Amino acid sequence: MHIEIEEFSDVRFKQRAVIEFLTAENVPPIEIHRRMQAVYGDQCIDVSTVRCWVRRFKDGELGQVDLGDKTRRTDFKN
Repeated sequence: MHIEIEEFSDVRFKQRAVIEFLTAENVPPIEIHRRMQAVYGDQCIDVSTVRCWVRRFKDGELGQVDLGDKTRRTDFKN
């Protein structure tokens, strides 16, 4: 199943959220990427990017910033 996505930044935001969720469930990066390819098709990020984000989520380098009615991801260093 492929979905149509309107903006590249929205696609990356959604994919990052999927990676964060599946990382919390201890799903391996290669499996995360395989599942994302089935949904996002040609708009899916590269497996190396998935691995990088998984590592960064596990290391606590990525977090959330509350922007009122929207929550956005941002990089930060503790």
